[in-house]
Amino acid sequence: MKLYPYQQEGVKRIKEFGGRILLADDMGLGKTIQALTYLQQTPKAKPAIVVCPASVKFVWEQEATLAGYKQIKVLNGQTPSKIPTGMDLVILNYDILQHWLPILKQFKAKTIIFDEAHFLKNIRSKRYAAAKQLSKRIPYILALSGTPITNRPAEFWPVLNMLRPKFYPAFWPFAETYCNLKKGYWGWDWSGATNIDDLNKNLIEQVMIRRRKEDVLKDLPAKQRRVVPCELEHPSEYKKAVTDFRQQLNSQGGQSAVGLVMVGSLLRLAAELKIKAMERWIDEHLESTDGKLVVFAKHHKIIDALREKCQCKSVQLDGRMSQKEREASVMEFQHSNIRLFIGNIQAAGVGITLTAASTVAFAELDWVPGNMMQAEDRCHRIGQKSTVWVNYLIAKNTIEESVCRVLRKKQDVVSRTVDGETQDKFDIFQEILGELK
Repeated sequence: MKLYPYQQEGVKRIKEFGGRILLADDMGLGKTIQALTYLQQTPKAKPAIVVCPASVKFVWEQEATLAGYKQIKVLNGQTPSKIPTGMDLVILNYDILQHWLPILKQFKAKTIIFDEAHFLKNIRSKRYAAAKQLSKRIPYILALSGTPITNRPAEFWPVLNMLRPKFYPAFWPFAETYCNLKKGYWGWDWSGATNIDDLNKNLIEQVMIRRRKEDVLKDLPAKQRRVVPCELEHPSEYKKAVTDFRQQLNSQGGQSAVGLVMVGSLLRLAAELKIKAMERWIDEHLESTDGKLVVFAKHHKIIDALREKCQCKSVQLDGRMSQKEREASVMEFQHSNIRLFIGNIQAAGVGITLTAASTVAFAELDWVPGNMMQAEDRCHRIGQKSTVWVNYLIAKNTIEESVCRVLRKKQDVVSRTVDGETQDKFDIFQEILGELK
């Protein structure tokens, strides 16, 4: 969890702003770890509440665990219950904030972190009303967002008012100064923008820390990888499958050939049961940034489900397509406003260039680490001017975690080979089977 120099500077500036800031670094630059490090280095700022999109609740839990936090509580559902005493960090999503509000007020937090704070841009929404109530009399508030303004300056005001009510006490004067306020046929219109340079200058002086990827490339490696934990939609179904797996394996005397087939079945089931979580992560990622995204999977069923369920228009590339259709998909993604590419690890993992995107996500894992590294490099190629951010969407408490652990151990070996095939698939399977037993 060593911080890069710009992240160390970010923590320092959070302190200089008195723990009430808009951390507006580009997506992927480590806003989460900067916020957690600030809490670690500021004992009076704990305990803390993190409010975030549902798709990243368990990312926060994972990052906090890696950073050394011991007492973490993740809240789920709309039926609140008492929060255990002694918690350092409570994590919940925006969708359930209003339901947990009475319990959270009793928690007596010293800090609130609003991740993807642009979710609070609508002052008429229930989530904003709940966030506003929760933030009252809280000394430290960190608002994190790589895209604090998604369309117009008016969307800035709700968060600025929570962070710095002294400078931004009321919406109307803000709208007159920065939103080109005018009266139209249907009433007052504040959808415009004026005095943007002055607003930017004031934000930097008063409340905002902002670094873009191009500003900090010297501090970053060419690729950054991370695991994104995903919830299963029906965990009981998966648990039953694991029980059946162990029973069948024992009845067959632990035969490797039988076990290999069954492990493959468990992996497919885990992928199918996390489709909803992956869809949410993809939609929220694309909402939170204006960049493009490449998603890799193994099975046609997963590719088709993601294309059907994700809100963003997309293109795909898999083994069912002709060479002409594949080339058309790549060209459309590279040169149009299509923001989502969904491809098969084998079919789309070699021989094409996808440098229009600098973010990659794996919906499923391949047995051979080199295949995934080849797929990552569709974005990490000549012409890519940014660090490539690779997200492995891993189902929590499933066989995918075991596969991920084994594959990561092999990654350094694979990195030293030309084609990534030095690690035998059967050897990897034997290690995974050992974990499951």
